[in-house]
Amino acid sequence: MLDLLVSPEILPWAGLVLGSILGSFLNVCAHRLPIGKSIVLPGSHCPNCGTNIPWFRNLPVLTWLFQKGKAHCCSYSIPVRYWLVEISLGLVFAYFAHLYSIEHNPVLLVARLLFSWIMVAVIVIDFETMLIPDRFSVGGAMVGVLYCFLFPEINGMNISDSWSVHFESGFNSILGLLVGSALLYWIGALAQITFGREALGEGDIKLLGCIGAFCGWKGAVFSIFGGALMGTLLLLPAMLFQRLLQKGGKQINSDQELQWGGEVPFGPYLAVAGIFYFAGASVLIDPWFDPILWFFDNTSAVSAF
Repeated sequence: MLDLLVSPEILPWAGLVLGSILGSFLNVCAHRLPIGKSIVLPGSHCPNCGTNIPWFRNLPVLTWLFQKGKAHCCSYSIPVRYWLVEISLGLVFAYFAHLYSIEHNPVLLVARLLFSWIMVAVIVIDFETMLIPDRFSVGGAMVGVLYCFLFPEINGMNISDSWSVHFESGFNSILGLLVGSALLYWIGALAQITFGREALGEGDIKLLGCIGAFCGWKGAVFSIFGGALMGTLLLLPAMLFQRLLQKGGKQINSDQELQWGGEVPFGPYLAVAGIFYFAGASVLIDPWFDPILWFFDNTSAVSAF
């Protein structure tokens, strides 16, 4: 039975199911945590009329489709975000399960699943509230450092060598945390001096520390510039399209209007870039950092001479 579950044909489907279930739980966390509610009690209930939702009407992905986005109790329109989170996390988990069938690295698989769950939670909460709870950013960073210390395999190290590899792996994680958060802090500080207003929130800085704890300093640096590029490529066309709609006479609510210099959450773009790096793109991205490492190595050699 176990051999069947870990077969390359079944693993992605198992990842899809697990990711969808955890995506449903993530929706609960994203809805309740920002307003200070317990994620355990009360059980699942309609946010409109308060009717308890039985398990067979709370199936991830399927329920929203079968009920056409409506609550069975009162026909309340369930935001499509719930379905998107469930299917997105399911697909991410399915992809990571597929990678496991190739790499056979359970330590890396668990790290990827845990990291992606944290990042998707940040994406949802930051988009809706413009806030990133410390339990995800700071808590995630602590988990990342501890995980890297306990399981150096995540950094490609052989634990049979000696106990020193645990400390080396933990140090690499802490270095990623510090480099990522410090670099983004100074970028934000310089932007604030230049534009005369706060450009980055503390939540973004803490989030990048979490990304660095899992992905290392290279992943943190990539997430800054990859996230900025992604945000630019998505927001500029959206702003242009919105401007065309306004010229055509369509009214857009002020809370939905995108404006140059307006507040836009940066955390989701950092998170997506971090997932992209951790999903295997590091193989393509890391060689771009070789000139930087070569420069510092040669600078150190000249200084020593």
